Amino acid sequence: MATKLTVLTNFLNTTLHTDIYTDIALNGLQIESSQHNITRVGLAVDAGLSVIQRAVEQNVELLITHHGVLWGEVQPITGTFAKKISVCLENGLSLYSVHLPLDGHSELGNAAQIASSVLGLQSIQSAYMYKGAPLGVTGSFGETKLLDDITSLLGRCEGALNPPHVLPFGSSKIRKVGIATGSGSSCIKETAQCGLDLLITGESKQEAYHEAKELECNVIFMGHYASETFGVRALGNVLTTKFGVETVWISEPTGI
Repeated sequence: MATKLTVLTNFLNTTLHTDIYTDIALNGLQIESSQHNITRVGLAVDAGLSVIQRAVEQNVELLITHHGVLWGEVQPITGTFAKKISVCLENGLSLYSVHLPLDGHSELGNAAQIASSVLGLQSIQSAYMYKGAPLGVTGSFGETKLLDDITSLLGRCEGALNPPHVLPFGSSKIRKVGIATGSGSSCIKETAQCGLDLLITGESKQEAYHEAKELECNVIFMGHYASETFGVRALGNVLTTKFGVETVWISEPTGI
């Protein structure tokens, strides 16, 4: 079933509340091709050239990614940036990207999906506010879980670090959890201040070690890519249900 590109992008913008976020990324339609009747949607974490080329090979008309090609600065349309745009426009492929709104959305966001679909947390609430908008969620297990068991579960997610990197500086028994996907080590202090037992995020930074140790906070780094596959896939399910479009998952784990 074909749906107009404008109908899909307007629905995504409204559903994801893109207007409430202050972001270095341009959230929304980044590349508009001449093909405005969408029947097949591709879903991916990154808008890398190889991902775009695979979308074309699979007859995708709209590619939705978490990381797009426009990051808030003027850049010359040269090199691989120009190649990405050319491949899209020459093959009728539009690109829609959504960054922070897809980390923090209370139901479809990466963090919310990990909380509900992977961990089965209860009492899930928006958390980790950034300039008035949430970047993640908190939630709790119905019964106490062991840190090692949670680590093992997250390690089975697509593209996860094997094993996930753990800073085990809190209790080994976990009840209350905070999740901030991507590069979320800046949330360690807030996690400790809120009395949570664990922060789950994607990518680590050097300063995270001592901060977590000094605050006696557990942190699991499951991998940046692995922590951000969930939101775009959830969007795909919604688009199929609401508009009848076909979706294709384009997997390219980065190991990061």
